[in-house]
Amino acid sequence: MPATARMTNLVMGLVLGTVTAVGLALAGGVIYRDGDLGSILALLGAPLAMAMVYDEPAKRRVLSLYAALLVSVFIVASDRLRGGIDGTMVLAVAVVAIALPIGIDLIRSDLGRHMTVNRGLGMTTVVSFTTLVLPLMALMLAQAHQRARSEDEDLLQEVAQKIRREQGTLVVNELDPRKRAMLENRIAIRTANATYRLSDAEFQKETREYTVRQDTERRGVRKSDVLTREAEERMRVILKLQGTEPPADVVLFSHRGPMTILEKRVELEQPTDDES
Repeated sequence: MPATARMTNLVMGLVLGTVTAVGLALAGGVIYRDGDLGSILALLGAPLAMAMVYDEPAKRRVLSLYAALLVSVFIVASDRLRGGIDGTMVLAVAVVAIALPIGIDLIRSDLGRHMTVNRGLGMTTVVSFTTLVLPLMALMLAQAHQRARSEDEDLLQEVAQKIRREQGTLVVNELDPRKRAMLENRIAIRTANATYRLSDAEFQKETREYTVRQDTERRGVRKSDVLTREAEERMRVILKLQGTEPPADVVLFSHRGPMTILEKRVELEQPTDDES
């Protein structure tokens, strides 16, 4: 192989491995912060699927890292642009990442030109990736953990202030509907008898309309003008308990999968005579 071709493969391998390591580390931090398990499955499943489809080592390595890069870029871009990630969309991107190279390979095979990957490119890509991914992932996860603790502390404090008990249920009122995904993925409630994730709760939206009027009086004549009409959406969370009476206190905690991040014990107000 000419020296120019070897150098080109070396540079391409270094770039692909480095970019994939950075993308995977950033995506890992986003997933850890949001606690979206569906995105973890997509991020791991896409490269594993490519590794199972192809037998040629170089092609398997490069296309597996390509799939991980594509899913990682989507996760990071979605978080930056939309302020969060949608697990369903991430799974859809993972399917595209798997199907695209397979489709191109089949088309080239029909034309009699099989897709090949240089062995040096595959090896350089894997070496650069494995060298960088662990320290970068550790750095991103450490930063994500600090941010997650800060966000979870604010979220637990808000829920603690607004939670109350009703007959057979725990209710949290006056929440921002934009925080639904955070509540579902991160927050759970522990009683003496059971643990409940808010992903199992019922979420209700309430719309409140406000009208701002201006009253003026001139020469004994009063006039009322409507200046603005505004609507505000709030959310109500209803968690049904499993055949038990609402407890006197609960433990609110944030989690990422089975790992607990923060806990907060909350004393619940005594129910009124109507509620009891």
